[in-house]
Amino acid sequence: MRKVIVDTDTGVDDALALMLLAADPEVEILAAISVFGNCESARAADNARYVLDTCGRTDVPVYRGAAVPLRQELRLNPGIHGEDGFGNTGLRPATPVPAEPDGVQVLLDLVDAHDGEIDYLALGPQTNLALALQREPRLLERLRSTTIVGTLGPALYNDTEPWADRRFRVSRDPNVSFDIDAAQEVARHEGDVTWCGPYVTRQALVPEDFFLEIAAATDSPPAKLITAISADYAGFYTRSYPQPDDHRVMGINDSLAVATLLRPELVAGAVRRPLQTFQDPATGDRYLAGVHPSRDETRPQHRVIFDMDFDGVLDLIGETLRRPLPWR
Repeated sequence: MRKVIVDTDTGVDDALALMLLAADPEVEILAAISVFGNCESARAADNARYVLDTCGRTDVPVYRGAAVPLRQELRLNPGIHGEDGFGNTGLRPATPVPAEPDGVQVLLDLVDAHDGEIDYLALGPQTNLALALQREPRLLERLRSTTIVGTLGPALYNDTEPWADRRFRVSRDPNVSFDIDAAQEVARHEGDVTWCGPYVTRQALVPEDFFLEIAAATDSPPAKLITAISADYAGFYTRSYPQPDDHRVMGINDSLAVATLLRPELVAGAVRRPLQTFQDPATGDRYLAGVHPSRDETRPQHRVIFDMDFDGVLDLIGETLRRPLPWR
């Protein structure tokens, strides 16, 4: 049984990722911990609770994590996921997630209880991890693995503007740029760390009909939830990445990280790289990208994903959403 902690700024793609974890019989979700990003952290916690309850997983505890970046001004993504992270649907759990206990302390306590056994999945900014690393510098080495949605991917040799790739013309890498100090803190620590960022996730734009058809055919509560919260989200992606005949599409960013963790055979390409910070002079935003190691490299080298078996990921999503409840 794989023990997982999921760190989430629960928006639309996070909700789908949570469903994949909740449905896997080989996964024990020890905790879901919220972070700001797609919406405010308290709302992200409530959204995670709503998703898990919809999936019949009332057994999974949810905690509030970091509400603000380490040093930056707070930024959110309301134009993509809505003010509430759920496409402005107003959906809320029957009981809101309380402010205490603190999610970062919960993470540290769980690592003490399951040293070397936990797979950590970070779907939003890395602030919770950075705060935990300040208290326990060996945290990443004590986790079984850490999989993060972030980084611009592997930069070309001697590339000085990795953000200029056309895949990044929309929202680029908010999970890193919303708290670059946290991302840098994680990048400078040793551990079994995998980064799965927009370089690979933006290659997978899925037709909205994929989800609409599953919801209509199965009447599945999880599938119906995804379609309910994703109308504006699909509109954003369709405007940003116009398709032939105006077909509507949407991103499945966080599901690719879940697939990386649960189905490693679906990873089609990855490299081990030290991570370097780059700054876009036009916006001032800072990013991380995997760079070629120097001959006398001393920086930690983490795994950076650059390609996936996207059909395999869609098969995983489709099989999950078609599976009747209860999932446990």
